[in-house]
Amino acid sequence: MAGKSRALLLFFLMLTLPLTGCITTESPVPEILDEGNDMLSDSCSLPSQSITQSTMSIMVNGQEREFRLSVPSSDAGTKLALIIAFHGGGGAGEDFQQQSEFDQLGEQEKFIMAYAIAEDDRTAAEGEWYLNTAATSRDDNDFTEAIVDNLSSQYCIDQSRLYGIGYSLGSMFTYEIACQLNHRFAAVASFAGTMPVDPETCELVGNMGVMHIHGKFDYIIDYDDDWDWKDGEHEGVGTMSNVPGMIDAWSMRANCASSETDADFFLEHITHSGCLGDTRVEHYGIEFGEHTWPDEVDGTPTYQLMWDFLSDFTNQN
Repeated sequence: MAGKSRALLLFFLMLTLPLTGCITTESPVPEILDEGNDMLSDSCSLPSQSITQSTMSIMVNGQEREFRLSVPSSDAGTKLALIIAFHGGGGAGEDFQQQSEFDQLGEQEKFIMAYAIAEDDRTAAEGEWYLNTAATSRDDNDFTEAIVDNLSSQYCIDQSRLYGIGYSLGSMFTYEIACQLNHRFAAVASFAGTMPVDPETCELVGNMGVMHIHGKFDYIIDYDDDWDWKDGEHEGVGTMSNVPGMIDAWSMRANCASSETDADFFLEHITHSGCLGDTRVEHYGIEFGEHTWPDEVDGTPTYQLMWDFLSDFTNQN
């Protein structure tokens, strides 16, 4: 009798095992999808749908951060480059320069545009983007990498084609990417910024293409002279580089083999080539240009000029 009871009990246990398995394997799935921590399916197996200027929120170091997103339509398996744009001081609530043109070009060339938005509670002394001499310098670098990681879980991002662009203060931040995130990013292009003469950290682990455009009559970010900047937390930022000096410093940092200058009455174009990873350091000095983003440079729309430069490079890491 005891043997029959044990057999009956074993029979019922076997019947319940499949149900138990289903409960344990299915219940975590919605939670993981909501958190976005793991990519449960191959993002390259799905096509992408066109999105224009959609506001996205992500958590970075316990803080909610936002960016605007524009995505091209693409077939499954199409690897998409990613450009992250950094606005100038006070520009968090404004359109990025030539924003519509960047979005349209992204649709044609199949790249994603992510427009990073600075936190709104930073002081004027701090600046909206932290430079790497600040105690909190990692905040915006972490934000940048979080954008990449978040979008990589949803779209077929080409990890070798990550780029940064910026205007004014945002241009300064692109040099944070060039200095500190070159193990992931391939190139940066920016207008009307500069970087510290003596940054705390700026080592090339990977290859990095650099394009800088600047008006020589810029009275906000001086073209010809070094200048001191920032108080408070950023007191250590210290001396900011004149633009020609910054370009020369980058060419030396990238161990560029040759240099060529093409100049006329309106524009000076300097190209340092044969750099590490077969990259280039290029500079366009607009002779009568000021701090306003130019519609075009040397007859080419600025957004197109930047993309043509960026798209030449992939990160080899």
